[in-house]
Order: sequence, then C-alpha cells, then structure tokens
Amino acid sequence: MRIVRFLIILAFPALMALSGGNVKDFGPQIPKQVLDWKAAGDDAVFSRKTLFDYMDGGAEVYLAYNFQEVFVRKYADAADNEINLDIYDMGSSAEAYGMFSIDRQDPEAGIGQGSEYGLGLLRFWRGRYFVSITVSGDEAKAEKALLELGKKVAPLLGPDGAPPEMLKLLPAAGRKDDSLSYFHDAVHLNNRFFVASENILNLDAKTECAFAEYAEGESAFGVLLVVRYPDEAKAAEAAASFRKSFLPEADADGAALTGNKNWAMIKARNALLTVVFDASSKEYAGRLAAAVIR
Repeated sequence: MRIVRFLIILAFPALMALSGGNVKDFGPQIPKQVLDWKAAGDDAVFSRKTLFDYMDGGAEVYLAYNFQEVFVRKYADAADNEINLDIYDMGSSAEAYGMFSIDRQDPEAGIGQGSEYGLGLLRFWRGRYFVSITVSGDEAKAEKALLELGKKVAPLLGPDGAPPEMLKLLPAAGRKDDSLSYFHDAVHLNNRFFVASENILNLDAKTECAFAEYAEGESAFGVLLVVRYPDEAKAAEAAASFRKSFLPEADADGAALTGNKNWAMIKARNALLTVVFDASSKEYAGRLAAAVIR
C-alpha cells in the first residue's frame, strides 16, 4: 500500500498536466525562472468574490462569463521590468474560448488552441483556461521571455476543449474568422459592435451569442449576430424590444435602411434571433440571415 501511495504521489503532477486542475495547483509546475526573469513576490489566487481586489476595472468582463478563479504570478528582471502571468479558470472550454475571442486584434502566436501576440501582450486559451501574459516596462526586451513562458504554461492546462457549439450556426462564406466571437451579455456585444446604450436585446448570463463580420468582395459586407434565448417566449420579447428601439421602420421582411445608409435585419426562429447590422444591401442581409435560419 505504501508503494502504491508513493507512486500516486509521484504521478500527481503528470495527471494534473493531462487533465488541467485548480489554478492554485499550477504554482509548483510553472518554472520560477524564464530566461533572465525570476518569480517576484508571492503567487496569488482570486475568486469571483475577490476579483475586484485584483482589478479595479475590467472585472465585469470576466464575471460576465463563467469565471471561477485566476492564478497570478509576477516575474522581474534585474532592471525591475515586470511580466505578469494570469491563468483564468473560465469553467468550460466554451467560456475560455469566449474570453479569448472578444478582444482579438494581433497576429497568431502558435500557443494553445488559439493565441495572439502584440508587443507586450500574449493571450491564448486551452481547455477551460484563458491565459494573459503582460509586460510592464521594456516590452521589446521581454518578448522572448514572455513567449517562452506561454509555451511552458500551455501544456499544463490539460487537453484541448471544444469551441462553443453556437459558432456552427454562423455561415462560413465571407466570414472574417478573426472577428468570430462568443459571449453572453450586452457589455461584450457593445465591445464588438456598439448597438445601443440600453440592453435592447435582453441579453444576460443565460443567453448565448455568436458574432462575426462578413465581406465578399468589396461590395457585399455585413455584421451577423445570432442569439439563443432560454425559450421561444424570451426570444419573442427580445425581438419586439429590438424592433421598437432599433428598427421601428422594419418592413415585412424585418429589414430597414439605417441612419448610416446600410441595412439591418432581424429574423426569429424558435428560441433563436438572427440580427444583421451594417449590411451593404437588403439582399446581402437576407442571404446572411437565411444561411443561419437554414
């Protein structure tokens, strides 16, 4: 029994690496030094209740997903430049993908299941975890260490996870994949595409949203949003609210020319709403909406 117990203890770090674990368990597995950068200060873990203690602004962005907790470690070099490592347990792979998807703007870095790197910032996701590594100080000097740290962390996050099923509803033709996003509430929608100051689509933690921008050539373009509500009644209420506030002049097809001279359209089917914004024509808005409805 003692031998078996000893083998289990030895195997524990490997099992953690294969399955992903609680963020507090990552501490012993992550190197304390990366190139010339050494861990500085104590590691910390923040939960949903204490996240505001870690970040005064921006906590709402994480809490709007199923954020559970975050592991934080700081690294410093001899010149007191600082690297900040955050590993967020988002509760599921769909939520981790969503957190990654809402702010993409830099080139792919080849780390985890999806990543991007811009000077001083590496973001990636794998399984149910979203990782952000930032630099305070000399960003160019920290680049190699930052990317190396990301490569060390990614294998510890367990197996790959599935992206949200909602994304399958968005047609592939003309889609700008770097704009593809998954989220729940109006805060994230307005970060991607500002609709209104009020929550006119009745979005909340129980709604699922898939979003993408589209362009086919120079003359056909638009923005597509698909929302799944808990039931058909809530979808109908949201459709009525949206029509009243955003498309009061919608025609029988649910379309109208908006103030910027582009087209918007709304379609409802069971618990799904399909909304097209900024379409180059009514015909193209209808094509996007019909591709989802089918």
